[in-house]
Amino acid sequence: RQEHEEEILLHQAAKNAFDDMGVKKLPKVKELQAEYAKLLEEKKKTYAEYRRSREEMRELLKAKENVDRILNMKEEKQAEKDR
Repeated sequence: RQEHEEEILLHQAAKNAFDDMGVKKLPKVKELQAEYAKLLEEKKKTYAEYRRSREEMRELLKAKENVDRILNMKEEKQAEKDR
């Protein structure tokens, strides 16, 4: 028992963790691989959408910055005229 005490403690900790989660039977490796493949495919699809949205956001921020510059220029010209 002393030789394998560390391994036994790890096993007991893992069992306690699974018991706390309510897991009775561990899933099979093939099931896990299938779920992983499905999630990976889903991630690829959503990442493409994320990239498009991020690019659109960048373009909108550039447009906002340009509008702000134009409005600021107009305000400065108006202030000069008022002086």
